[in-house]
Amino acid sequence: MNPSEMDLVSWIREAALPFWASRGVDTPRGGFVEDLASDGGPSDPGFKRVRVQGRQLFCFATAALMGWHKDAAAIADHGFDFIQNRCRTPDGSWVRRLKSDGSILDPHMDLYDTAFVVLGLAAYYRLTNNPEARSLLETALHKVNARLSTPNGMGYWQWLGEKGTLRQNPHMHWFEAMLFCFEATGDRRFLEEAEAIYRLAEEFIIDPKTGALRELFDGQWKPVAEGGKILVEPGHHCEWAWLLWKAGQVMEVNPALSRGILGFADRYGSNPATGLYWDQVSDRGEVTQPTHRLWAQTEALKAWLIRPDRDEEREGRVKQIETNLLKYYLLREPLGSWADRLDADGTAQPGQVPASSMYHLMMCVTELWSWRSNREIHRG
Repeated sequence: MNPSEMDLVSWIREAALPFWASRGVDTPRGGFVEDLASDGGPSDPGFKRVRVQGRQLFCFATAALMGWHKDAAAIADHGFDFIQNRCRTPDGSWVRRLKSDGSILDPHMDLYDTAFVVLGLAAYYRLTNNPEARSLLETALHKVNARLSTPNGMGYWQWLGEKGTLRQNPHMHWFEAMLFCFEATGDRRFLEEAEAIYRLAEEFIIDPKTGALRELFDGQWKPVAEGGKILVEPGHHCEWAWLLWKAGQVMEVNPALSRGILGFADRYGSNPATGLYWDQVSDRGEVTQPTHRLWAQTEALKAWLIRPDRDEEREGRVKQIETNLLKYYLLREPLGSWADRLDADGTAQPGQVPASSMYHLMMCVTELWSWRSNREIHRG
């Protein structure tokens, strides 16, 4: 297919998955590469983040479930073996970073990284029903509860070296991981954990007056200003909205939360000149980081797919975001790679191609494919 004729689904099936299957799997040393050079060639930053191992396991297990790549199941097996055998300490806790050769570089347990290992394992368990993957999911839940819980039982430290600071982002991804675990296993322990994180979002993380989704808190869940401002990320507003929609299918969720955070994103989240979503603004709507990461656009698309309050606008906005993703980030050489960050005027910043972005793209595209398939069914 001519690249100019590609939509997001054909791009990921015909370009991205083959590209990362051939260049993103570290066959000699195990696992997945951290990133690639801007020309698609090899790159070695000297480490592998364990979160990337989990994200890539999720991507290839999902691709296998969708039937989108002939070697995806074998690549998922490769990723699972590496995560199981190389990414844990002897006591079974997940680590943060490995050296390029797979030996442990940073042994600390981190909620953010662990959440992505669990997400990958949940997708792999759905694909294979592997009992070892199921056991690892249960172990991870126990380890997080035992090692990272705050003294008052309201959430988790991201890692033990950062006691006194609470962060929204790792809790969001732990929430996500628990929803996927419940979907894969039907085990209510995962759903109960998701419900506990939801209560934190409702009580502390989301400002009920403005809809601002705060990022940084002290140990009592009071928002912390940085440089005199409460900083928020529009992409996270969109990501939470989609997760709350997903959660609402299996648990009770207050719809006003999604309306509030998406209302904030509508008012302040995007660049009026391009429609691209900003990386960071203040809780008063001031643009504090006038750049555009790839992942924020994928989350915006997911959020628009599930907006019943803006049904008349939805198709147009989905098409706009899809076009922006292809135009600004994805239809580049080598095809199957991407630009990670743009300046305010839409110019791509130079840099490596991070493998971590594949998770956002895969999640976004599978949701887009499902939405379009359902619309075709309903049209008869």
